Amino acid sequence: MSVSMEVTPGAAEALRRKLDGPSGEAGYVKLIYDTDGCGCAVNGVPALWVVRERSAFDEDLPNNAGLPLLIDRHQTVFYEERMKLDAGAISGSFALSSPQQIYSTHVICTDRRTASDAASEEE
Repeated sequence: MSVSMEVTPGAAEALRRKLDGPSGEAGYVKLIYDTDGCGCAVNGVPALWVVRERSAFDEDLPNNAGLPLLIDRHQTVFYEERMKLDAGAISGSFALSSPQQIYSTHVICTDRRTASDAASEEE
């Protein structure tokens, strides 16, 4: 299944600021289904990570904002074909929804381009 993302102007601007971040490094925004600390692989929460490079299983996540979005092809099962990302009510958060449901109104975007975060991703 392929997933595509409608990104609202407010969310696009917030993601561009994250990508430009303090490091100034190039990167991608990756939609993940984060199961860390959730008990098992079917219990998780949507999250956004800013990463330095693609992993072997990453695919482009088509979007209307021209942003470098990725998704792990194994995690597409957790999402619907048409998704929407909007700026959240809380500064720095996002709302993720589809025509059928609201996934979360508090999706956090974490910059994982630092050395310590990159190392924890590999564990």
